Amino acid sequence: MKKSMVLLLLLSGLVLSCGTGPKPETLSLAPEPTEPTEPETPFIPSEPTVEEIEISEEIPVEEPVQVSVVKEFDPNNVSKAVYQAAKLDITYLIIKLNYIIKARDYDEWVKHLADSYFMEISDKNFLEEKTEELYRRDQIVAQNTGRDPNAVEKVVLRTAKDYFDRVVVPSRANDRLDDISFISEDRVRAYTVDDRRGQRLVLYDLAFINHNWLIVN
Repeated sequence: MKKSMVLLLLLSGLVLSCGTGPKPETLSLAPEPTEPTEPETPFIPSEPTVEEIEISEEIPVEEPVQVSVVKEFDPNNVSKAVYQAAKLDITYLIIKLNYIIKARDYDEWVKHLADSYFMEISDKNFLEEKTEELYRRDQIVAQNTGRDPNAVEKVVLRTAKDYFDRVVVPSRANDRLDDISFISEDRVRAYTVDDRRGQRLVLYDLAFINHNWLIVN
């Protein structure tokens, strides 16, 4: 009987000890809270600076084409004062040339020629052409005076001085200026009037070069 009571008490103690012991930890399936983090900024490559750009080849820059507009010369726009001044200067030049030609002063005559005209009258082809013109003229003169034109001696012009002595001196010692006309701002054509025919004939083409009127044709 006593043994049964002791066993009963032991069993009761075990039951009580099991009910009052620490409870087991409850497993939670929810994730543990974490500190918020800033979202990552996507990587955007920066544009290269001017210093970082390596120029491998120079690109030529085309310059704008400049078109020069040439204004057409109108002789009607020449003022009366300019016309009269030019005519006075050229009248004096013709008178001076008459004296030079009468004196057969070739060296002084050449000073009144433009370089281009001196080269022209020194050209072989020009001199050959004038030689033939002079020969035909002498034949006509011989025929008109009753001489045999075939007997006329042909004078050959070989230099600019030959042209001066044989062509200029006999025909240009008594020129008279009657009128001028402007071809351009610095070029003028000089005329004389044939009194018998009332026809205007060209004396010279003149150009204003280095402050002087010079013969150009």
